[in-house]
Amino acid sequence: MRRPVKRLPPALLHWLAPALLFFLIYLGWQWIALNFKSILPPFGALGAEFLSRPGFYFDNLLATLQAALTGFALGSGLALVLAVLAVYFTVLRAAIVPVALLLNVTPIVAISPALIVAFGFNAVPHIIVAAIAAFFPMLINAMSGLRKVDRETLDVFNAMSASPMEIFLRLRLPGALPEIFAGAKLAITAAMVGAIVSEFMGTSRGIGATIVMATTFLNLAQMWVAIFVSALTSLALIGLVVLVERAVIRW
Repeated sequence: MRRPVKRLPPALLHWLAPALLFFLIYLGWQWIALNFKSILPPFGALGAEFLSRPGFYFDNLLATLQAALTGFALGSGLALVLAVLAVYFTVLRAAIVPVALLLNVTPIVAISPALIVAFGFNAVPHIIVAAIAAFFPMLINAMSGLRKVDRETLDVFNAMSASPMEIFLRLRLPGALPEIFAGAKLAITAAMVGAIVSEFMGTSRGIGATIVMATTFLNLAQMWVAIFVSALTSLALIGLVVLVERAVIRW
């Protein structure tokens, strides 16, 4: 009689699988760093670089965060307002979606120089690029969520003579919250990426400028520390959105 195979608990597997993958990535990274020094620096060099001047990276990260979060707030706020209007006005929806698609497919790198010419060498171009990057994912997710309404529930609201505002606040908006928060996770990441890419030109501060500076002087350690700082910050921002989501959505 065969003995049953013991399986790992799902909770342990949930943590063990990514930990194992990260360990394999670490081994592969270190192997490349030791054998091809011009491609990747060893993790020890990254740690030494960051610890030698953490203030430098935090100051530049703060500049990028200010542009990214401001752009996220502006782009997501405008997207939510337009999504609400598009739900009630079909003609407006038909006009908004093509323009949003055009903005989404336009390369950010192509927009940045024009914005710098228009607004100068300050934070405004980076904020605008971050707002454009955040606008599309929030718009599409918000529109999709607000339009998904259970017809039977809507008929009940109409039978009870509920006003459009009551239907929106008690039916459409609560039902759309999961998709709105899904859009927020995409939008805040896109805003961070947009801010960094826009800093590749027209500024001497920010994570994007730090990466360009490192590339110019072939400083691999500085470049990869800046990349990791931006990646970890994006993960932290997504985690913050998740915490807000759990606090707001309790069902």
